[in-house]
Amino acid sequence: MDSKQGRKFLKFEKDDLLEQHIRLLKTVFNSDLVEINIHKQALQAPGLTAESHLLKPLINASNQLIGEIIIKDIRADGLEAHGKEILEIIAANIVKQFQFLEEYAALIQQVDISAKEIASHRNELDTLYEDLNLAHEELSQAFTATFQLGKSLSKSKTKISGFLEKAPIAFGVLRHRQLKIEMANNLILELWGKDKTVLGKPLAAGLPELQDQPYLEILDRVYTTGERYIGKEAKAILEKDGQKVDCYFNFIYEPLKNDRGTTNSIMIIATDVSDLVKSRNELLPG
Repeated sequence: MDSKQGRKFLKFEKDDLLEQHIRLLKTVFNSDLVEINIHKQALQAPGLTAESHLLKPLINASNQLIGEIIIKDIRADGLEAHGKEILEIIAANIVKQFQFLEEYAALIQQVDISAKEIASHRNELDTLYEDLNLAHEELSQAFTATFQLGKSLSKSKTKISGFLEKAPIAFGVLRHRQLKIEMANNLILELWGKDKTVLGKPLAAGLPELQDQPYLEILDRVYTTGERYIGKEAKAILEKDGQKVDCYFNFIYEPLKNDRGTTNSIMIIATDVSDLVKSRNELLPG
């Protein structure tokens, strides 16, 4: 795939991703007035006010504004807490998938520039492209399941918990400063290499291998400061099947606050990019 084909591929994938998320947002929030704008200088559309619409910025891993979600028939102050959490998850998923596509496009460009030097790795690149297609197919299937679930979504906490459990992203919630694992869907348990027996335990007890790593300290800082933390291709050593494994993640630690603005839990959204990082490192010259 040359650079021109890569740009066409990237545009097609981004347009398809936006269309799917717009459909999901319309269903979950029962609205026909949903827009997702993606551009370098994301600005609030003129004439819209907090009384007439809901505006959700899209922030990438470098803490840069890349766009926004606009729901024109929902007030910014009219959304309940669980609805805001769902909107946070959907927004983070959009940013995550855009970032993945950008990284893949950058890899294609690198391959194009260094074609002579990495000719011997053509088979590895073909495999990587096949893996990307397979991942996209799995994402489409998971997104379809999420979309169908959204049709029957109500304001019931039980149903919302079911939605998060089946969401096509790795998701968890840590409660109070003890960081008790209140919620962890199957995807994040798989990334951690753990099962549901960790639920209800402090994170330090459920994942003891984190004790000598920076993440418990980072989470405590997120809890005490109330400020989001974004990690990009962060290395973590996890114990899976009795073995210590080097893993790489893109993740968000999002503080969840009560009506008084006090943090009472932290939402985790994570993506395993270990294969992408390791494949890229193997392809780098030298």
